[in-house]
Amino acid sequence: MFVPVSILGTGSILPARRVLAEDLDAQLGLAPGTVLARNGVATRYFAGPEESSSGLGAAALRQALAAAGREPADLDAILFASVLAEQPMPTTSILIHRQIGGRAEGVTCFDLNASCNGFLKMLEIAASGIQAGLWRHAGIVAAELGSRGLNWEDLDTCTLFGDGAAAAVVGPGGPAGILASRSVTLSDGLDHCRIPAGGTRYNVRTPPLVESDYFFSMNGRGLLRLIQEHFPPFLDGLLAEHPVSLVVPHQASAIGLAFLAKQLRPRQIPHIDIFSTVGNQVTVSLPTALHHAFTHGHCQSGEATLLVGTAAGVSLSGMVIRH
Repeated sequence: MFVPVSILGTGSILPARRVLAEDLDAQLGLAPGTVLARNGVATRYFAGPEESSSGLGAAALRQALAAAGREPADLDAILFASVLAEQPMPTTSILIHRQIGGRAEGVTCFDLNASCNGFLKMLEIAASGIQAGLWRHAGIVAAELGSRGLNWEDLDTCTLFGDGAAAAVVGPGGPAGILASRSVTLSDGLDHCRIPAGGTRYNVRTPPLVESDYFFSMNGRGLLRLIQEHFPPFLDGLLAEHPVSLVVPHQASAIGLAFLAKQLRPRQIPHIDIFSTVGNQVTVSLPTALHHAFTHGHCQSGEATLLVGTAAGVSLSGMVIRH
């Protein structure tokens, strides 16, 4: 496949509050060095009470528009991806549209939850819409305030995540574009990462048996076993079809990134690893890493890059782009 749609500009925004591993040691009453040893996250950022998903997302989108040399009025679509949206409705994409001053006529806005692979799914949708002639330019925004859904009694998860927002503006690509896109869904692992309550099943009217069901939970060992079995052939298939010069992965965990590095080492393909400085930002993780790659000169014009992620479900997603 070849879809002539290109990423024209990216943006990344972090909340104001910088949280060090030693800060969490003190907060949780742990011995110094415990949090860093647990998950390898030295710093992460948590949103304050005055910060919102839409506010951070709008700031990231403005940054991406500036990088692309475009204005809010140029956007024909605003596509928002998140696990924890700001509110059920109106959608966060509508809130962002209002904050950036988008035009009214001929603009589509909607939200999507595909867990950590949400940005890749929205990139697929944006590319399809542009190729079909529905839109010319689309803004893809991801924002997560995961710190508001952490279980502070579960050290494996509460020391892993960070908040933030990231965005990209996409448009017609000419020689640049999407070379391949592939997804796998392994629903046998649906219990490995979950937030059971907060929807129509368990809520304030029909509460769960335990309050912790409102928080994120993860079976790390079960998830790792599933990834170790299915990810290598998934990766091999993408790289066999399209050789790449760089891999930009979802920043899932130190263990996950080490596993990816092991797969890439025989091929001598570098990858982006910013995990220790921001933690796992869920949907925001991959576009933040992509913004880092763009702004630090890791993505070279004319070369191919693999964007790849694993997500709750369990799902695997990968996309090869040329820029």
